Amino acid sequence: MNRFNLSAWAITHRPIVYYLMLALAVLGIASYMRLGRNEDPTFTIKAMVVQAQWPGATLDDTLLQVTERLERKLQKRPTWTT
Repeated sequence: MNRFNLSAWAITHRPIVYYLMLALAVLGIASYMRLGRNEDPTFTIKAMVVQAQWPGATLDDTLLQVTERLERKLQKRPTWTT
C-alpha cells in the first residue's frame, strides 16, 4: 500500500505551497483587522494607595486603630471616573 507523502508533495509543488502560505497569511491578517473590539464590557478597577504613619505604634495598634477605620471610610466614598 502506497501512502500519501505530504512532505514529498510539498517539495515537488513548491509554488502551490508558497501561494497557500501567502493566502493564509493574508486571510489571517484580514480576519484580525475585522475582529470585534467592543465585545467585552467595560469594567473599572478600583485601586487606591493610602499611607498612614504612626511612629512608635505596634503593627497591631496601627492595624486596629488606623487601617480598619480608613478602609471603612474609603469604602463609603463615591467612585471616581477618569
